[in-house]
Amino acid sequence: MRRYEEPYYGKRYLYDIEKKTLHDLVNEKPECQIDSIDKELIDMYSSLNEAALLLDHPFYYPCPHCMKKDE
Repeated sequence: MRRYEEPYYGKRYLYDIEKKTLHDLVNEKPECQIDSIDKELIDMYSSLNEAALLLDHPFYYPCPHCMKKDE
């Protein structure tokens, strides 16, 4: 679910700095536990293009719940 307050600002992709995990708020699942992430440890991105460098880096992971590819 898109969130418009700080630090989300309506952007779609949330990066959890502490867990090194990228989340898609449009496909958010309860298992993502977005509300438990410290707001100081969040980076937000409008598109996957913006976040592409994160996805290519070996120390960053797509969330297995909300970033799961359709089979």
